[in-house]
Amino acid sequence: PKNSSYALAPHNGILRFLSVLLPAFTDKKEETEEKMEKIVQALEEIQEMNNVYGISNDLASKTLDEMEYAKVCTPVIGKFSSGKSALVNTILGYNGKLLKENITPETAVPAEIVYSEAEESVIVLENDGQSKEISLGEFRDYEADASKVKSVRLNLSNSFLEEIPDVMLVDMPGFESGYEVHNKAIDNYLPQSLAYIIAFPADDMIVRSSVGNILRELCLNDMPLCVVITKYDKRNDEFEMTFQKMKESLKRYVGERSIHYCRTSSFEGEVEELEEFLKEIQKESQQILAGKFAGAAKTIIENTENYLKTLLANSQLSESELAEQEEKLQRQLQGMETKFSREQGDFQLEISSCVQEIQDDVQRAMEAEESTLITMAMNNQSINEHLNNVVRRAVTVSVKKRFLSKVEKYLKRVAKCMNEESFGDVHISFHYDTKNLGQGITSSVVAVAAGILLGLPILGVVAAIAMKFFGNRKREEAKQEIRRKLQSEVFPEVLSEVGSGIEAAITEQMKLVNTSIEEEIKTQRETIEKAMSDVREQIEDENTRKEGLAADIERDLERIGGLKDGL
Repeated sequence: PKNSSYALAPHNGILRFLSVLLPAFTDKKEETEEKMEKIVQALEEIQEMNNVYGISNDLASKTLDEMEYAKVCTPVIGKFSSGKSALVNTILGYNGKLLKENITPETAVPAEIVYSEAEESVIVLENDGQSKEISLGEFRDYEADASKVKSVRLNLSNSFLEEIPDVMLVDMPGFESGYEVHNKAIDNYLPQSLAYIIAFPADDMIVRSSVGNILRELCLNDMPLCVVITKYDKRNDEFEMTFQKMKESLKRYVGERSIHYCRTSSFEGEVEELEEFLKEIQKESQQILAGKFAGAAKTIIENTENYLKTLLANSQLSESELAEQEEKLQRQLQGMETKFSREQGDFQLEISSCVQEIQDDVQRAMEAEESTLITMAMNNQSINEHLNNVVRRAVTVSVKKRFLSKVEKYLKRVAKCMNEESFGDVHISFHYDTKNLGQGITSSVVAVAAGILLGLPILGVVAAIAMKFFGNRKREEAKQEIRRKLQSEVFPEVLSEVGSGIEAAITEQMKLVNTSIEEEIKTQRETIEKAMSDVREQIEDENTRKEGLAADIERDLERIGGLKDGL
């Protein structure tokens, strides 16, 4: 660019950047941290270049902001009085207890705990989206109203948290609070979690269904599990035998899946095994975040690369040749967008049939549990929680089996339709992470289905039937009536309502995916069009030295190649 000292000056930054790109003989942690540093440096370098060429830095700035605050979380779950909060207090090492212990279900909300270099604070997030900040001292006396507060976020300048800066610990309410807590533990945290920690006190290592059901669902989502034995100081002489029985009980829910075990005692301050586990999570967190942001950074870099390639390819054209090239480019861009629009429409037609397949899977799952539901009703037990677990598992498995494979094929077709248009050396692309995208879609769809199920009043009808026959000797007649009610009313209404919710949730998720793709394409299109406009401006300027411009561009393209190789 004319009047640019940046374009003409020796690039000392290249030597600095190449030194980062050289293979380093470091351990896994150092290599991963180095990759994150490379991504930050690459984005900062591209920001400098974009400033010179007048290219928007919105995406680069947004990505750098996300990198600064991105965390992967590790929820701590278990029953009330399992020692979860005491465990977290011990890890934090504060003189006075920070998290309240032995609280009631009415005041129990998720407590998100993260490292902060800034002044310590607590953010209270309410269900209506409002938030307020309170001091750490105020938090010690604070009692949340679980019906109004969604979660609290503790930003702590803590020596151990400083060792795991990319990990967010979440102290979850006990599962005796109701099965909506089960839903929140999965739906709100699964997409951003790396592992779950399950607490069992040494004096009560019974695997209850409230925890067992969530373990089963976590296994469906391939989530690593760590079982922490709390209150180890309270173990009795039969601990090892009881511990072995607990492991066998866990197999009912997780099969032969590998589980990491830790033994802790808050009373004796023994949490070293868990601390080591969390440090390993930190290493994995770095890898996950590096993988996520490397893809995003590559798209941002390619956007600038497309600008420079377009500028270079057309900088030697005459005005008439440039006009012809502009017209050709517009036709190609319109052709690409038409193909993308067609793919969107075709995929939308697949959603209805996919939803029907998911509904069929849910129906089969409910019918398979019919005997259990009848027995529960006859024993005057609520079927709500059990039916919730059945529907959640069925939807999770079915969405992954029926829908996510279609999404992956759809994204590949979209990428192909973009690559079919020839723009010379210019490459239009979009970034997506199939694993994270799939996990986000699955949890969102399951959350909608479970939320609808919670609100269905018809589930109480089954219990009323059992009460009607209570005291009579017509147990078989009662069973038949319950079976008829399940088949004629409960199952059909669940399928109808949940099916509608699933279709709406899937449609909304795909809308978000398509909007993201459209925004990336729009940004790259505008950048290419800007390059063509800048070329025309250069042609109209009689003082432009085309040879000098081409040399500057080629030098910056070579620099961009180094940035991409480093990612």
